[in-house]
Amino acid sequence: MRRALFVFFALFFVCFVFLLLRIFFLDKNDGNRYRKAALAQQSYTNSVLNYQRGPIRDRNGTTMAVSLRRYNLILEPRTLNNNDAMHVRTVDALASFFNISRDVIEKIVASKPDSMYEHIDELRELTDEQVDNFRKKMSEDELIDGVWFEETYSRSYPLKNVGCNLIGFLGSDDHGTYGIEENYNEELNGTTGREYGYFDSNMNLQRTIKNAKDGNEIVMTIDAHVQQVVEQQIKWFQKSGAGPAKHVGVMLMNPNNGEILAMASESSFDLNNPRTLETMYSAKKIAKMSEEEQKEKMMEMWSNFCIGSAYEPGSTFKPFTIAAALDEAVINEDFTCDCTGVKNVAGSKIHCANRNGHGTLNLQHILMESCNVGLMDIAAKMGRTKFSKYTKLYGFGQRTGIDLPGETSGLIHSKEALNAVELATSSFGQTQTVTMVQMMSAFCSLINGGKYYQPHLVREIRSSDGDPVKKFEPMIVKETTSEETSRKLRKYLKATVEEGTAKPAAVEGYSVGGKTGTAEKRPVSEKNYLVSFIGAVPIDNPEVAIYVIIDEPNVEDQAHSTYATEFASRILGKVLPFLGIYADESKIKPKETPEPDTSETTEESNQEPEQKTEEEPKQEEKQEEEKTEEQTEEEQTEEN
Repeated sequence: MRRALFVFFALFFVCFVFLLLRIFFLDKNDGNRYRKAALAQQSYTNSVLNYQRGPIRDRNGTTMAVSLRRYNLILEPRTLNNNDAMHVRTVDALASFFNISRDVIEKIVASKPDSMYEHIDELRELTDEQVDNFRKKMSEDELIDGVWFEETYSRSYPLKNVGCNLIGFLGSDDHGTYGIEENYNEELNGTTGREYGYFDSNMNLQRTIKNAKDGNEIVMTIDAHVQQVVEQQIKWFQKSGAGPAKHVGVMLMNPNNGEILAMASESSFDLNNPRTLETMYSAKKIAKMSEEEQKEKMMEMWSNFCIGSAYEPGSTFKPFTIAAALDEAVINEDFTCDCTGVKNVAGSKIHCANRNGHGTLNLQHILMESCNVGLMDIAAKMGRTKFSKYTKLYGFGQRTGIDLPGETSGLIHSKEALNAVELATSSFGQTQTVTMVQMMSAFCSLINGGKYYQPHLVREIRSSDGDPVKKFEPMIVKETTSEETSRKLRKYLKATVEEGTAKPAAVEGYSVGGKTGTAEKRPVSEKNYLVSFIGAVPIDNPEVAIYVIIDEPNVEDQAHSTYATEFASRILGKVLPFLGIYADESKIKPKETPEPDTSETTEESNQEPEQKTEEEPKQEEKQEEEKTEEQTEEEQTEEN
């Protein structure tokens, strides 16, 4: 008996070992094939879990762009086909609740009868309210089944047009287009997750989830309310007596750290619907455009004039020439010139703004009166080598590196090309081209003691949890001028507003300094001008710099910088209090009957201000610089 039991257990043990070995070798040699065969008999899902693209906010936390949670409805044809009553009830519920045709749903169910994951194009990006209400309906009727909701996100711009050329928008591939959306696309984007799962024999979904990682938050340097006010004032100007101009550009910048506070032009569009020209043109005008013309106009509408367009600056360039000459010690504060109204340069007569001549002027009055002859004398003393050196030092002819796509560099003369005529005309801002962001960045360095800060629009990047990822500290790129020269320039610029050509730029209760510009455009025979003003407040210790350009005011006689100076004064008077810079009440004269102003809006409002037509800007100030029509054909060719 014992022997029989021993033999039995021995045989059992051998068989057990044999089976283990058999299983081991089967798994080793054919395990993958058997696993695939088993898995092939089950239904699988493999869906993407979308990340939330990071928001964009202004310096005060106002939301400029945000991704809102939405839902795509997912249909399970296989579930519906297993139960006729469920099929009918669910299709009816979907059709009535979402107001879509039953045929659309039935077509999907019929074309993919075994699928457990089908989209319905008409039922994408549903709101929380829609989904919650339908889920409630499902909970009340057990025959409504085979439907679930996949989470996704939709980009929204709460302030619509505000900052449109700065922010950019999302393309069809969820990739940023233009502005911050494009430049910081990698930071704003997160990482998609994945949900894997299969339906077991009881049709229960067995899931494995890899969570998505949301994108980072971008905090901009701009003040949304100030940006909005600037944009509204540009709209006002375009409807005023001197509008619409070809282009209007405005920039506000903190000269002590390179932060852009506002940047806008006449171009505007709704970020929530960027592919329509209706914000810029009437339906009648759009209808007359060819498809190619509409595309071209759309590209122009999306572009940023302040960084992407180059032009001849005119007399706003004069402070740079004077600062360079002071730093090189080729002149000092005692420098004088004798202006007769014209200067003969290499056989070409180049006129001053005052053709009768200014007479004898000291250095401060050369800038105050915007004397071209004085600037030509200064440039001649410098020579082309030194002049070229400082033009490049100030950053002209180079991109500033601002954190926006689409920046251009402008065009300046090489040292070798700065012959006598080119050197003379370049000294007062003609024959070389610049951009607004170049001028603003360089000007800020002239008035802040010589520190050229990297201009930028983003001050911080935060994680989706609000933790700091990167903070953009003020970056001094280079030193452009001495503290002593900067102090002198501030004094001259202040006198220019208080006593010189820039008087209309004054703002009651504030100390404003700045320089006007009236640049004659090519071809000179058409008498088109780009007028401008660049300045700062308070000029003794600058906190805000402003740059205004009006390209071809819509008037017969364009050569008056008053259009730009009065407009700059109007903007400063509205935005300075919002930036925490308040007027000195003791310097404000009481007004008997203050004029009502309906153009301001609250921070929360997106309404355009009521437009009010004011008197056409005064035309008291004639052009500051005008090149003679008697210039030789050779000179005109060189300048063009």
